[in-house]
Amino acid sequence: LTGSWSKPWEEAGYQVYRFDIQDDWVYEDDDGNEKRAGDVHNFSPDFFEQMFGHFEGNDVYAILAACPCTDFAVSGARHFAAKDADGRTVASVQLVQQTLATIEYFKPAVWAIENPVGRIEKLGGLPPWRTSFDPNHFGEDYTKKTLLWGRHNADMPIAPTEATEGSKMHRLYGGKSQATKNARSETPEGFAYAFFMANNAVDNPVLAIANKYDRLDRALIERAVAAGITEQQITDAVDDH
Repeated sequence: LTGSWSKPWEEAGYQVYRFDIQDDWVYEDDDGNEKRAGDVHNFSPDFFEQMFGHFEGNDVYAILAACPCTDFAVSGARHFAAKDADGRTVASVQLVQQTLATIEYFKPAVWAIENPVGRIEKLGGLPPWRTSFDPNHFGEDYTKKTLLWGRHNADMPIAPTEATEGSKMHRLYGGKSQATKNARSETPEGFAYAFFMANNAVDNPVLAIANKYDRLDRALIERAVAAGITEQQITDAVDDH
């Protein structure tokens, strides 16, 4: 909704597409049914072909997904039983699995799913988490332990600060309204820029190429890049028709 996580990529010149169920637009599918473009449940090969022409054949380099945490975060564990019984948990799990299906379809070099500590890994079928952080690792003044799953460089530049505000999110934004939930969920700016610095293709050419061709010898790719071989030259040598 805020675009905070992808903002550094946009500023650097990447073509960024944002999808959010709270900020979407209605379209008609091939059968004339109205659907919401921000709803991940509606993602499909036909959707990306019909609405975006499969991005004109360009590679999808990164997918960054902040799945709603309401039904997963341990901070709301007292409500788990009710949510499991009335179908809210099932709907959230389906959204996570559809997100994974989209990642599998595009096979980006970099992908990450973000959530606070909770049960998304177990229920959503995610691999073990790769990265954990608190906002004060990246210059913010508070803590909120967050986990990242996926394929990305976890060695991010940090700017540790004292968490003078402690765990302030529920103190300042503890209400049940959508607005307060959105305030609690916004990606910290410091983390967003650190993640970009560690994972963008220009500053991390070996990562970009090695993740694209992940069955090749990474050490060989490192040698090729060090010798001045470009990504396009490697692509020309590796890709078939």
